[in-house]
Amino acid sequence: MDPEIRVLLVDDHSMVRIGLEAYLNTLPDIRVVGQAGNGQEAVQQVEQLQPDVVLMDLVMPGMDGVEATRLVKKARPAAQVIVLTSYHDDEHIFPAIRAGALSYVLKDIDPDELAEAIRRAKRGEAVINPRVAARMVKEIHGTRQAGINPFSELTDRELDVLRLIAAGKNNREIAEALFISEKTVKTHITNILSKLNLSDRTQAAVYAWQEGIVRRDQT
Repeated sequence: MDPEIRVLLVDDHSMVRIGLEAYLNTLPDIRVVGQAGNGQEAVQQVEQLQPDVVLMDLVMPGMDGVEATRLVKKARPAAQVIVLTSYHDDEHIFPAIRAGALSYVLKDIDPDELAEAIRRAKRGEAVINPRVAARMVKEIHGTRQAGINPFSELTDRELDVLRLIAAGKNNREIAEALFISEKTVKTHITNILSKLNLSDRTQAAVYAWQEGIVRRDQT
């Protein structure tokens, strides 16, 4: 059996943390190892507790969730940050993603979906709220180089990799699906991001959804 996923809860409202801990600790594969009421406490707890996943609120007194995410990723790159917030505007979304957050979900998420987001984060797979994804699509559409045609810019193998990224696969799973090494997968991802003027695999996934790359492959 796989080891439990170690989770740190970061929120300035104690009742939110208590409720989350009560639910998550009922699950056999997830264990809450700590709580923090602000960003500074979160960074300290990450260094001490070495969690696999951090559920991060954004608006908190003192150090906010964006800066905390940046410092958490610096202190423990292996820890995956899931933003859990009520905000889905550009002012909050893009700084959090740029700071290193893997996933961005809203506090109205179903508990079972949140648990699945934690499991996917442990595997390096992003979960993005649909409203947030729509904002990201608009951002990518507005900032990427005009006239880029992914079907002419990318090789067939790079398109295969992009489709698998959009399907939520991590590097190991992509390598297994395409019978190539993880090092080769990383090279393909670097080339994809460079050619499409994107900054990370989350943007690449959203780009693939918007451009119909995944749907075109499935028809």
